[in-house]
Amino acid sequence: MAKYKVTQSAVTQLLEDVKREQIAIPELQRPFVWDSVKVRDLMDSLYKARVPR
Repeated sequence: MAKYKVTQSAVTQLLEDVKREQIAIPELQRPFVWDSVKVRDLMDSLYKARVPR
């Protein structure tokens, strides 16, 4: 039996799930903080990966 289930979700859906406490960031990752440039680059990369050119 599989321990995990893999599904695709939109970033907006993931953020909503975090807000509603349906999913959470693992304790291990909480102390790690990205600076604003790294966050911007991640969002830019996600946007470019989903938008047809």
